Amino acid sequence: MANAGYPLWISSDSNAFHPETLNFGEYLRMSQRGIPAPFFQSETSRDIATIRASPITIVQTLMEVDQWLHIFCSMVTNAQILEVLSPGEEESYKERKQVISAEFVVATPNVPAREAQFVRYSHQQLDGSWIIVDVSVDELRQFHRPSTRSVCRKRPSGCLIRDMQNGSSLVTWVENVDVREKEDEVHAILKPFVESSFAFGASRWIAILQRQAERFIYATGINISPSDALISPEGRRSLTMTANKMVVSFCNDICNSTYHHWTSSNKTRLKTMEVKTNKRRGDPGKPPGLHRTAGCTVELISSHNRVFDYLSDIQNRPQWERMSSGSSVQALVNITTGPDPRNCISVLAMSNHKDILILQECCTDATGSYVIFAPISPDVFQSMLYGVDQEVPLMPFGFSILPNVSGSILDGTLLTMVFQITVKNVSSKQAVEVVTQIVKEALQRIIEAVN
Repeated sequence: MANAGYPLWISSDSNAFHPETLNFGEYLRMSQRGIPAPFFQSETSRDIATIRASPITIVQTLMEVDQWLHIFCSMVTNAQILEVLSPGEEESYKERKQVISAEFVVATPNVPAREAQFVRYSHQQLDGSWIIVDVSVDELRQFHRPSTRSVCRKRPSGCLIRDMQNGSSLVTWVENVDVREKEDEVHAILKPFVESSFAFGASRWIAILQRQAERFIYATGINISPSDALISPEGRRSLTMTANKMVVSFCNDICNSTYHHWTSSNKTRLKTMEVKTNKRRGDPGKPPGLHRTAGCTVELISSHNRVFDYLSDIQNRPQWERMSSGSSVQALVNITTGPDPRNCISVLAMSNHKDILILQECCTDATGSYVIFAPISPDVFQSMLYGVDQEVPLMPFGFSILPNVSGSILDGTLLTMVFQITVKNVSSKQAVEVVTQIVKEALQRIIEAVN
């Protein structure tokens, strides 16, 4: 415990993106692990929020790796349990210890994944609160594999979860890691965002948990907006499940994990719009065949809220998208997924494309936003309205919209667009040229509109 006169955590200015910062001198006095190893940098952050979920629901989300991947798909990929050191009490998560490997990512091709291996431990205290702790330890070397990627070593990190006795939980989240970053792989415009500790910081983790808890409440009909009342519970469930698969697939496509091999496709001196591409085949949940994906991140002076509002407004869609150019766009259905009505799932129709509809999900919070789409057929849409469960191949595309970092405040936007096509009747080189041009044209039009 820190001395009374030297608090371990210090409150930040009201406009800072880290609500609290670590008193590193006091931490070094208390900690046995001392300063980071050579070539490693320390990143620390803490945040507190009310989550509309019970403590045991949050514990389950963090201890079941499939659920953890599902909820935090924009920040975690390729996670698996390597070994269960202690299964804990039967039918409970008390005293469970397990070794996990994972890659921590940012929703852009321009930041390499951080590889990590750590023990995750769940413990319930006498007052009923829960503690989930992650820590990397030397004993994990038996699982170690040489890495050419960025490496993340977790000092004791995790969360304290207190029951508020009203169906909600008060969660205190701490991130305390040492990182060896692949400097040459982080794009220059993203370095301030990454080096600020905000990219992987506590505020982003806890904001996602908060938004996902609200999404569950609204999407399942526990809370329902009057505008959603025309959709049957079965239709709501089917649309929500399909949209969630689309979002998870998009987040896997946009990141720079070990399963991606992004290469620069436009050899140009214009570094402000460097498009990267990759090729994939056999991804589950997608149409069969070879897929070419293009992604590009640009820096905007407009706020991330302004950019999100522009891209989520369906009336603006013909201004930047080829397919809906010259068309009127209308929403056939809309499902609100949070107290902020901008968080929603919609199905869009275009006047010049009667055989194609667009499934869209928009989600936003103070730490980042997404606008994600996938084409679907009218027949699939009708089946979903009746609650018919079916495996729908989806080719998602869209945007991640992250607040940029300037000094100690959030200012401007890092906008990433990803688009993909199935390669048919054209060469792979032609497919690269097509997706690259689509991304460049769309981003240029968006820049002109919002800047």
